[in-house]
Amino acid sequence: MRNNKDEKISISIISGFLGSGKTTLLTHYMSELLKIDEKISVIMNEFGSFDVDGNHLTDMVEVYSILNGCVCCDLKLDLVNQLEVLINEKDVNHIIIEATGIAHPIEIIMACQDPRIVQYVHQPQVIGVVDAERFLNREQYTESTKRLMEEQLEVSNVLIVNKIDLISEEEQQHLEEALNRINANVPHILTTYGKVDVSKLSQFRDEVVTQHTHSHHHGINSMQYTFSGPIDRQLFYQFILRLPDEVLRLKGYVQFRDHPNATYEFQYAYGLPDYGVIDKVLPLTIVIIGEQLDVNRLRNKLDMLQFS
Repeated sequence: MRNNKDEKISISIISGFLGSGKTTLLTHYMSELLKIDEKISVIMNEFGSFDVDGNHLTDMVEVYSILNGCVCCDLKLDLVNQLEVLINEKDVNHIIIEATGIAHPIEIIMACQDPRIVQYVHQPQVIGVVDAERFLNREQYTESTKRLMEEQLEVSNVLIVNKIDLISEEEQQHLEEALNRINANVPHILTTYGKVDVSKLSQFRDEVVTQHTHSHHHGINSMQYTFSGPIDRQLFYQFILRLPDEVLRLKGYVQFRDHPNATYEFQYAYGLPDYGVIDKVLPLTIVIIGEQLDVNRLRNKLDMLQFS
């Protein structure tokens, strides 16, 4: 894979509620990265059937659209497939994904850490974009919408507080207090029209790569584990059923000793496992994402499982 390239690809996910200014930020971010000769590809997820925003960006970089749905729901496989194509066939060192405004970033992170591609990419940096005025007035929305707006920010590595010119100094203080309650341990960058000092984002992206392999400041972390061969079926089932509450998602490919020629795809979400045989040759790797995972403990359990 990767055409004999050894360096991993950086991934940035631009997340935020509808109308927060994601595409404006993306345009500025891309133009600044191109000045320092980064090789960029962009994936845009539109909920409708026509990619309006992507059409404005094609003069700058190659843009790949995922339409008619939300990556966090029924299009995760499309995203993984698109990432595979870029990794295999394109000369790229940075992929930027703009999520639709109703997407939950944890699912996009999961797709970017899919066992098929995880060894070729850095852990993604999530850039959360906040519409300052709309977020202050989020009580006008339903409880589920308000919760989505907040959860999009909870899992971000950096918050871009946009349209700051539209609120007063007093409102700005209230906004900062609200953001600190949601995600105090990441940078909050105030801006208008998405104009951000890209060096700050790039610097933090480097920190994600070097320091966040095992944990994020906000508590969302991930791990990957590759089996050397088939494992005991019952022991793996027990491992899945005994996963701690901190585990949010698991996906991976395994083979069992009682049926060593079959590869199973396992998924785990909301406490429920799902699995089935697939007709592909894939790495026997699982990826686990959760909140403040005890990576060493999980790895030890998997070591015991593999060598039992």
